[in-house]
Amino acid sequence: MFFNKKNTSNTEVNNNVNTEVNPSASFDSTQLSQVTPANGNTQDNPNQSVFTEIEQLYAQQPFQNQVPVRPKVKRGNSRVTKEKKTFLDNLALLIGSGMGVNTSLRILYKNVKDKSLKQTLNSMLSSVESGSSLSQTMTDHNFLPEFLISLIRIGEESGNLADKIKRTVVSLDKDQRRRAQLRTALFYPVFVFILVIVLGIGVSTFILPRIGQVFSNMNTQLPAMTRILIQIGEFMSKYWYIIIPLILVILITSILVLFVFPATRKSGQWLLFHLPVFNDLIVKTEVSRFSYNLAMLLNSGIPITKSLSSLSRVHDYYMYKNYTQFLANYIQSGKSFHNIFELNRKKTNTIFPFTVQEIITAGEESGKLPEVLEQIGDKYEQESEQIAKNIAVLLEPALLIVVWVGVVFLAVAILLPIYSLVGNFQT
Repeated sequence: MFFNKKNTSNTEVNNNVNTEVNPSASFDSTQLSQVTPANGNTQDNPNQSVFTEIEQLYAQQPFQNQVPVRPKVKRGNSRVTKEKKTFLDNLALLIGSGMGVNTSLRILYKNVKDKSLKQTLNSMLSSVESGSSLSQTMTDHNFLPEFLISLIRIGEESGNLADKIKRTVVSLDKDQRRRAQLRTALFYPVFVFILVIVLGIGVSTFILPRIGQVFSNMNTQLPAMTRILIQIGEFMSKYWYIIIPLILVILITSILVLFVFPATRKSGQWLLFHLPVFNDLIVKTEVSRFSYNLAMLLNSGIPITKSLSSLSRVHDYYMYKNYTQFLANYIQSGKSFHNIFELNRKKTNTIFPFTVQEIITAGEESGKLPEVLEQIGDKYEQESEQIAKNIAVLLEPALLIVVWVGVVFLAVAILLPIYSLVGNFQT
């Protein structure tokens, strides 16, 4: 056994540890103090967790060939990946089981496969072992969004760290589900749009030139629609090697500019926000995110102004980022939610539905704002999920109209000269 049931001196404990853990290792008095209590008593405690022994074993064993001297902190990306979420979930389980933060980080470091996350954990473990708190270390490494780090900091101060980490995992799960809903909603219309472009290019390049040759041999006046169609076919047949790459470049560039590049994607967000079906989905998704996260921060004891400032950097859409910071500034100056909603009614109505404004105002006046926000978050999350599931049904009429217009134009342009030719034969 690692512990003796009789009282032993520091020298005896040192000999036991050296013999059973690492015979060649030598420990100083600081290391020995981690194993032997101040009173020299090492009697077994029946309620003592088995993880206490594991922790003290790790404390005595040097972290050989794994964690070097603390490196210079390199700030990473606060974007939460699947690997980070799995790490946080396991960290909450280990800490909740009775392990210390240092031991938990060591164990998770050994089992992480992702190289980037492994390097970050290496540096974080060095920082924690040198005396930094877990929340401060995550802030230094930009490991998570600020509002989630605030939750972890509250957990450290209240002694309820495992529960707060579990809450961060739940928040991340909800956030990923919201983003997945938007991606699913966008997939169907984007797929149909790209399919229409591909078919249009194929028809213009391979079919229209042949139709044009047939109609050119006819000694008859062609309708305007047919002449336009023939000119498009002739142009595509001559310059297809320029037109097709140009269309692809324009399409890819438009997607990158509107939805990918941080400096310009506000334009794409504005466009989606003003489309009928997508506006409803975005509003319900962002209101759900705002309500749930603000309720979680307020229930954890974080001041409302700090909570709102943290949330202003969480939202995906710039209009919600700006409005949340607007709320934080005015509440800090002493105004209530009701005053702020009345102060800028036109802007508020585009961000929050009127019903949400009234519910938040009632919750603020009754002192039950966190509970009310949780209810709003759950309600709008369910509604956004329902819209995301039905997005294809809602957009199908508009997409069918676009396809129908193209097909009708092509059919009429081909059939009109044929009917004209048949009429000439009869005459």
